[in-house]
Amino acid sequence: MKVSKDSLLNWYPEIKDLNIPQAKTGCVVLSQSEYETTFEAMPKEVTKRVQRLVNKHFKLSVFIRTDLSSAKFDWDKSCFYDGVNPLWKHLLRLAEFNHVADIMGLPFRAFVVREFIPMDWHFLAFYGNMPVSPERRYYIENGNVLCHHPYWIEDAIKKSPALPDNWQELSKEINTETLEEVVLLTGYASEVAQVLKGFWSVDFCRAKDGRWILIDMATGERSWHPDSCPNNRTIKHDYIMNGPRVLDEFIEVDEGLIKVEYNE
Repeated sequence: MKVSKDSLLNWYPEIKDLNIPQAKTGCVVLSQSEYETTFEAMPKEVTKRVQRLVNKHFKLSVFIRTDLSSAKFDWDKSCFYDGVNPLWKHLLRLAEFNHVADIMGLPFRAFVVREFIPMDWHFLAFYGNMPVSPERRYYIENGNVLCHHPYWIEDAIKKSPALPDNWQELSKEINTETLEEVVLLTGYASEVAQVLKGFWSVDFCRAKDGRWILIDMATGERSWHPDSCPNNRTIKHDYIMNGPRVLDEFIEVDEGLIKVEYNE
């Protein structure tokens, strides 16, 4: 099966057995016809398969995303599923976001269910009441760790429609990197760099119990990077529209490398 290089179906099998805290993960792969149907509606069979995966391998609440995006800003309507609202509505919102994201859409091929790990969130933001927690982005390339940055910069938060009065103070707290943390996460990122070649971003989030969890990855060129960092190679949208797109680099993956629920 061909997927985007950024797909979780590509990178997760390579890093899932590393000695790094990660969420339990399962996937429901879509057929081409099912994917095409999601432009207008959520196929009932897809919802059944995702529900079956949740019931069989997880306990609510769970984190749901596609293999390319979580639509996290819509948090309680998209990626956070606690069983209160119908599952199909969460899946449809995820599909809708992927279809309109990044100007030309994201060619997702699976819905991904992940264990929900309570994070060390400090406040809620954005339209879906998304918890904002300490997150870090590390960049790796061909075995080396290049740099690291706090993820939730103030510019990314300040336009949120509802924020606590002390959100800037809380932001400073979550963006403070300690030496102990940097040593730990540099080690984790280095482990990833040994098994995944090329230029990648690796995202970590601090859990409520103090652990740092590896939560996401993407090709480095498609990941936000501070403009001031010399390792910034982010492809701008004007280039995406008029030149090669990293997302168009499709590669062949073995579906059997990760847990997949099929039609019965």
